[in-house]
Amino acid sequence: MLRQATPEDAAALNRLLEVALVPYDQVLGSEWPGPYPWLPDAIAAGRVLWVEDRAGCVVINRDDDSLVIEQIAIDPDHQGRGTGRRAMDALEALARKVGFKEMTLYTAQLHTDLVAFYSSLGFRVTDIRPPASGKDDVPRIHMTTPLV
Repeated sequence: MLRQATPEDAAALNRLLEVALVPYDQVLGSEWPGPYPWLPDAIAAGRVLWVEDRAGCVVINRDDDSLVIEQIAIDPDHQGRGTGRRAMDALEALARKVGFKEMTLYTAQLHTDLVAFYSSLGFRVTDIRPPASGKDDVPRIHMTTPLV
C-alpha cells in the first residue's frame, strides 16, 4: 500500500502533485500548483511515500509524538474509488506501528469536502488560522486524531 519514494521518483512525483492538486489550488485562487522545490529534500529524508503503486503519494513528517501529514495527493484517475481512505488507513497503521500518539494535518477552510472526509476518519478540528507560508489568506483547518 505505501512504498518509500526514491530520488529517481522525483519527476513522477512532481507530475502527480501538479495534476492532483490543481482543484485544491484553484479553490485557493491559484491557477497552477507547484513548483515543489522541497520535494528532493523530502524524498531524501524518507518523508515521501507512494500510495498503491503510484495512484497517489503522501508527504509526512514528525512533530514529537505526532505523525504529521503534510501533503496527500491522489491521481485524479484514482479519486472517488477509496484510494484516499485506504492511504489514510495505511498511514494510521504505520503511525501506530512506529508508536505515534496522534496524527495531524491541515487543509484549507474552503475545502469543506476535505474537512468532512477527514472528520469521517476520526479527525477533529483543533485550530483555524492563516497559513504559515503566507501564500494566501485562506484559513487552514488544523485537525488531529488520537491513536492511543
